[in-house]
Amino acid sequence: MRRLVVLALTTLAVAVLAPPAGAGTETAPARPARLVVALGLGEPSLQAGVVRGREVILARGFEVEVARALAQRLGTPVGRFVYAPAASRRLASGAATWQLALAGIERRPAANAASGLSAPYLTSDVAVVTRRGLTRPRGVADLRARVVCARRGSTGVRAIASLRPRTSRLLVAGTERLRELLRTGACDVALVPAFEVGRFVAGHRALLGPAVGRLRQGEGLAVHVRAGAGLEVAAVNRALANLRRDGTLGRLARTWLGLDPAALPRLR
Repeated sequence: MRRLVVLALTTLAVAVLAPPAGAGTETAPARPARLVVALGLGEPSLQAGVVRGREVILARGFEVEVARALAQRLGTPVGRFVYAPAASRRLASGAATWQLALAGIERRPAANAASGLSAPYLTSDVAVVTRRGLTRPRGVADLRARVVCARRGSTGVRAIASLRPRTSRLLVAGTERLRELLRTGACDVALVPAFEVGRFVAGHRALLGPAVGRLRQGEGLAVHVRAGAGLEVAAVNRALANLRRDGTLGRLARTWLGLDPAALPRLR
């Protein structure tokens, strides 16, 4: 009889302590067998493609190859690319069907894992290109004494504002005009988004000075990892760190952008 009482009390204790069915057993979303990657196709230097409806049927460029390399490190290949114009402004869209977005998305200083943004895979700094024959600037102080130019609408304009040159500044309408002012000496220094500088100087090295360094502008371009899509920002960060460590990101930058902007020294 005593044994039956003890058994009954034990059973009751287990029933009281055990959680209700389904309570606390919520599992993380399963990782998809293949990734759907969103592209913005807004910056030709980083990605280009042919779109049919919402599908990107032909995708090329640095960010496209970063997505493929990243997927390989994650062990989940890219199944398809989709077109998400202005993806950086639609990251929270509940209707999104993609897991990752690479669309020239700038990571802000306050961003953390909860924001869904990874560590940067490419610098968003501004490269400094000098006119031919100019003494190599040693730092920001040397730049302030020069005529500084940038293309309207580019991050170079922001850099000029923070640089506050003492002489003059010129804002021009296009890349070719910026190059021309540098060639003719109307500008001493051109400020060019770092990921564009390889193409900016390509084929013009005999007429332009070198890309001598870069000015800090934000943290860099990041992958957006959509919440509830079966991937974690931490896993993406680990994969990106591996790609950086083994030189893959640098190699892709040299192949698609003409040089690795991260190799340019920061000017202070």
